Amino acid sequence: MIDTALMLQMRDGLDLMVEELLGVCAACAKLAGDHRQTLMVGRTLLQQALPITFGLKAARWLALTVRQVQALRERRERTLAAQLGGAAGTLAALGENGLQVSALLAADLGLLAPDLPWHTERDRVAEIAASLGVAAGAMEKIARDVVLLAQTEVGEVSEGDAPGKGGSSAMPQKHNPVEAIGAIAAARLAVGIVPVILSAMGQEHERAAGGWQAEWVALPDLFRFTAGAVARVRGALSGLQIDSTRMKANLDLTNGLIMAESLTMALAPHLGRPEAQRIVKATCGEAVKSGAHLRQAALADAQVRAILSPAEIERATDPSAFLGSADTFIDRALAAYREVHIQSGETL
Repeated sequence: MIDTALMLQMRDGLDLMVEELLGVCAACAKLAGDHRQTLMVGRTLLQQALPITFGLKAARWLALTVRQVQALRERRERTLAAQLGGAAGTLAALGENGLQVSALLAADLGLLAPDLPWHTERDRVAEIAASLGVAAGAMEKIARDVVLLAQTEVGEVSEGDAPGKGGSSAMPQKHNPVEAIGAIAAARLAVGIVPVILSAMGQEHERAAGGWQAEWVALPDLFRFTAGAVARVRGALSGLQIDSTRMKANLDLTNGLIMAESLTMALAPHLGRPEAQRIVKATCGEAVKSGAHLRQAALADAQVRAILSPAEIERATDPSAFLGSADTFIDRALAAYREVHIQSGETL
């Protein structure tokens, strides 16, 4: 009874989790569509790397969240099974009716009818727990991006204003990203529970002494913390304020050095990649030394000017011209989102 009740509770919990994740998807999709052309810095190892758009960043959040919806739906359909095995997994007390009773019970409850009783084979529970841990980790990734973008020195996003939200008890000027911070904390707690459930899989013979009982506390907490992370991310994104002017200012912070790869790729067909990289590195050094924009340094460099026309140099140092397949990636993320809505029987 406890195992079957657990399956029913997890089914309801997964349905609620998917519904909330779809809310996160909706917020990401709106940001992706609204900011398809909003230029910003792409960062690697917390350093400026290449130009991207905020729409692309939101599209990646969207794709990540859509995958969690798909994974949890798949777990719901493939994993939730009734459990009826009697005292030791033989259904001996039901005589010849054991298999029929087991099948009728599963059908009555809308659960899968397993081939065998599974009381001490906890892979079903562990798979759902692992999927929830991954979903929580996905929410932490989004929340951490928001926290980093909301830093004073970056200032590219902020959580929406609401009475009593995000203020400091000591510093009136502060507006803290409290929803994202709460999501990170909840996700950490959720992920920390998953090993408890995985380690409880080694259950003794036909009934566990300790492992099964540990699940009774760990699983409800895992659902609660994961749900908290999802709800907090949804709250953070639903009212997220985007400062496109600050994004542009940060993109200009290096005087065009962020376009060094673009300039290298423009030269490479004529010189080969190593030589092009050497020339651009030297040009970057001159730009830093003189305080000039990379475009001006490139125009002043005889080697660069001998290969590229002023118009080609202009294009090679234009962030909006070096976005690769960003637009297509946004379209793909939005298409995948539309597909999960079709599966839900909903319209956008």
